Amino acid sequence: MTTKDADGGHDSDPELESDRIGRIGERQFELLCERAVLFCNKSTVDIMGWDFIVEFPMGSGGQSSLPLDRRQTNAARVQLKSTLGRTGNRIRLSLSAIDRLAKDPRPALIIVFRMRADGEIQSAYLVHLIGHELARVLKRLRLAEARKAHDINRVDISYDYEKVGQRFEPTAAGLSAALSAACGQDPGAYTAEKQRQLDELGYENGQFEAEALLQIEGPEHFANLLLGLAPLKPHRLRVYDSRFGIRLPYQGTLFDDIEELRLTPPSLGSCEIAIRGPGFAQAARFDGEMFIGPPLAELNGPELLIRSADFILRLTPTGLKFESVGSIDDVQRTLTEWAELLRALTLMATGRATLAITGNHRIPPITFPVDQPITGPYLEEIPIISVFADGWMRLLTNAGMRSTDCFQFDAFWEAKEARMAVDILLNPQSEARFEFQSFGIEETSLPPEGLYFNSASFAGSSITFSAKVFFTKTEDPDWKYRSTRFEALDVRRKVDDLEEYGADQATLSGLKLLIDPRNITMVAPGAG
Repeated sequence: MTTKDADGGHDSDPELESDRIGRIGERQFELLCERAVLFCNKSTVDIMGWDFIVEFPMGSGGQSSLPLDRRQTNAARVQLKSTLGRTGNRIRLSLSAIDRLAKDPRPALIIVFRMRADGEIQSAYLVHLIGHELARVLKRLRLAEARKAHDINRVDISYDYEKVGQRFEPTAAGLSAALSAACGQDPGAYTAEKQRQLDELGYENGQFEAEALLQIEGPEHFANLLLGLAPLKPHRLRVYDSRFGIRLPYQGTLFDDIEELRLTPPSLGSCEIAIRGPGFAQAARFDGEMFIGPPLAELNGPELLIRSADFILRLTPTGLKFESVGSIDDVQRTLTEWAELLRALTLMATGRATLAITGNHRIPPITFPVDQPITGPYLEEIPIISVFADGWMRLLTNAGMRSTDCFQFDAFWEAKEARMAVDILLNPQSEARFEFQSFGIEETSLPPEGLYFNSASFAGSSITFSAKVFFTKTEDPDWKYRSTRFEALDVRRKVDDLEEYGADQATLSGLKLLIDPRNITMVAPGAG
């Protein structure tokens, strides 16, 4: 007569050897795969890190709707462990085996069969080497590298399969469901995500750390360094690759040519910057980002830095400082960016502007008067150029166009024809003036009227326009007729046939006098 123990075996049955338990587990696994219609291929090389490659039938799951040329093989690497569980719920594997298994971009699984003493499967678990478990393997490998313990064949890694594994029924249906849940239905997406994790896990706080010897020239210089306004010029630079907080000396060439670095201070988020003038003048608006500086007692506390693409603002306990980014002659900007910047500089130059910082959920709206004079080149010319930039954008808008080209400030000096077009079409007190000795047409008692038409280009955009010109007779012996004002009639994308355009505009406007642009000689104001 025999009695059963707690595991369902018989107390008189001999306990199987561990090697025999392992072989029984492998055969049971192969049998379950056959019954689940899975293809199970056993490894014949014991150092590969996996015991089986298990493949699903082609077109199974979500791939059945894909054409044949787009279907991918869905397969998993499986390390099988069979245990009696007498010493707890942990299994141990060599770190070298897990290294090979975990780094495969396809699903890497540890399947544990907990066996009874007589070789029957009591329970089954699946440990998926992805996410946290993959990070654990990579961290152990990084630690071994840092300790120069490269003989990882002699190092083990253990798993509490009941804690980190997913339990499933040791049946064909249970195994199939567990493998399907782990591998998913899209092998390509799985491989991409697994590769991303292999590349990025442990680098969540950045990849590189550096140690540098610096020379600090005082509190203000130190503040500028921390705000990213002054470059770090290290006398000695040591760079480390830091993963999971474990540093290794960086061996590449990425930093060989680095002569200076810039820090990025803590960000408080985005904001909006508006510069307004007195009265009904058009404001200038910019997107910015706010940063907080170090709380240096020598500088009366922390400094607030507001940075936009065109300028920076430094808010200190003593006031507000405005600094442009780079030299105005060297930076390339779009027409819209130039127009906003020039408008802002024009408004601030009046000494009566206000600057408002809004749109940040951590800092309440702030408004400052801009009553201090600004310094810089072209202060007398900037208001004139600002009017032209705004006017050219308005003409492009009326023509259904926009400019996206980037250009330097020098381009404004060369835009004579475009500046004349803006002046004629948009300036009620135009500086342009036409003078003629004779029109070559029959004179009447009424002041003559004519049509001026032309094309102009600037900032990568070209327009054609027309305007009605009003003339008066003069007592000047050299110029009998002189223009007094203009009335804008039309603006559009540049036409191919300018003469035909002028004739059509004259007909529409009922004007007989056409001023051919080929007959116009431009003279600078005040000349002659």
